[in-house]
Amino acid sequence: MTKTMFLKSLLPHKRHFRKQTRENEDGASVATENHSESSMSPANSAELHTQKEEECLRKLKEDCHLRKMSASDMTIFRFACFYDFVYEKARSALVEKYNDPHLSMQMEDKLCEQFQNKVIFPLPGLRTKNKKQGVVYFHAARHFTATMDTEMLVSNMTYIFNDMSLTEEQCRNGVAMIIDLNHWTLKNFTPECSNKFFKALQYQVPTKVETVLIVNAPRWFPKLYRHLFKKMMAKSFSKKVHILKKSEQLQTHLAEGYEKYLPVEMGYWVDSTEIVDDFIDWKRHNEESSSNR
Repeated sequence: MTKTMFLKSLLPHKRHFRKQTRENEDGASVATENHSESSMSPANSAELHTQKEEECLRKLKEDCHLRKMSASDMTIFRFACFYDFVYEKARSALVEKYNDPHLSMQMEDKLCEQFQNKVIFPLPGLRTKNKKQGVVYFHAARHFTATMDTEMLVSNMTYIFNDMSLTEEQCRNGVAMIIDLNHWTLKNFTPECSNKFFKALQYQVPTKVETVLIVNAPRWFPKLYRHLFKKMMAKSFSKKVHILKKSEQLQTHLAEGYEKYLPVEMGYWVDSTEIVDDFIDWKRHNEESSSNR
């Protein structure tokens, strides 16, 4: 591929980040508890709330007031949506998770260093077949359990989930994840690390993971998955996991034109270093702008 062709393949990624930066700067940042409630206005709502939803949200707001929890409307909606607007489940989770640091992380030194390892990062512009879910990429072979902190891996993932759950529409749609096992070996995991990761994938923050696509798996992986990894998941969640034997099967799950959004690690064209650097710069800029208001 020529240099010109390579640069053209990156353009959708560039435009995507610029667009999202403008959108976040026009309104207050929703990455912290000090954001505007404008995202809950009818004009910006993904859908009109049903009676069940309104009742759940009203009760949660009242409960937060009584408990003196300063949860924003968007935070309340996110928990309610994750638990399908079942009040008791959403209330219990909100009370338990309200002070979870994974919900209020900033792009600071340790997290920034973790991102620069290019283990987990978003794929700007890529959508699933139904064009609803954005996609997160996980290059599992870059995480070494002997030298890397699994907690930072979880923080890396949940930070992205938070960033992809800033609006009602995003909360309703959820996200998808590609787990790339190219060059992955038994040195890259322990049962403890894997259990922590899969629990976080399902429950750590209220972001619905609707699809998990495992690609480039070694031949022996399906057996390990059945006897170990699958047991770390809720039965309903395991139905969302797909082990793809060939890369061509991605077209079954991803929107048309998906190839131009996939990284070089998967044999395509997008520079993962550029994705990560742009994401870090964008988030730092937004967080600094928010703190100066």
